[in-house]
Amino acid sequence: MAGLQDIRRRIRSVKNTQQVTKAMKMISAVKLRKSQERLVALRPYAGKMMEVVRRVVGRIKGDATIQPGPAARAFLFPREEKRIRVILVASDKGLCGGFNANVLKAANAFVAETTSEIVHLDVVGKRAAEWARKRGLPAGAEYIGIPLTGLQRVVTEISESAAAQYNAGEIDALYVIYNYFNSPMSQTPTVFRVVPMELDRRVEGRDALEVSHLLEPDPNAVLETLLPRFVETELLRNLLESSASEHGARMAAMDKASSNAGDMIAKLTLTMNKIRQASITNQIIEIVSGANA
Repeated sequence: MAGLQDIRRRIRSVKNTQQVTKAMKMISAVKLRKSQERLVALRPYAGKMMEVVRRVVGRIKGDATIQPGPAARAFLFPREEKRIRVILVASDKGLCGGFNANVLKAANAFVAETTSEIVHLDVVGKRAAEWARKRGLPAGAEYIGIPLTGLQRVVTEISESAAAQYNAGEIDALYVIYNYFNSPMSQTPTVFRVVPMELDRRVEGRDALEVSHLLEPDPNAVLETLLPRFVETELLRNLLESSASEHGARMAAMDKASSNAGDMIAKLTLTMNKIRQASITNQIIEIVSGANA
């Protein structure tokens, strides 16, 4: 059995670790609040943007007098996915539970199942870059150590490049692999196809003709203007989802670690007290035995 000095040393070590985990939990809580505020503000806008794009495409599809433009044809007559571009979003640091493991597992499954050639891979986060190197997949661009305020720059750069590649026929689809934020305790690994967007059945056919919006100068021109904004908005939402998921997962992991450290301290303290009590009892027995002798 370990001596009193060893147990006291272990208790001090666990207490120091607990202080670190509590500090990390507080830091993650602050970062989570900032990411979540931006995400909650963006989600309704992104949802409405997606709805408008779907309705405009539905209007074009439902009206035989409208000749689909380049953007509309990308939705109505998508090309066969022979070459694709993939954006993998992970974190720069660990200690966030299963956040990285889950999204990288989804990335492995996607790479194993897809029959398309990944001609361009963007990695966001150090863990995503390490995954790409282990898989032998050359990353077209690496975004490491990007703060929350720098996400817009990343989104603009990727969206402009992806749009140019798609229009030039270099890629047939754009995918994002990220963690969807449900709550600080729950994140869902998600594979989302940004372009071409899947049409909602509710805006196809007869329902599309019921849209009362006046589109000027014409639906094709409106769609050409909306599409770059839609791609940029969706990419920003995906990155914010991942950012909130990371900080939520780290906060939950550090909270659990702090709780486990508290349990360990309690057990070590109980063991230390038992050893001390046994030592005192032995001393008393020795004194009584000596007196009786």
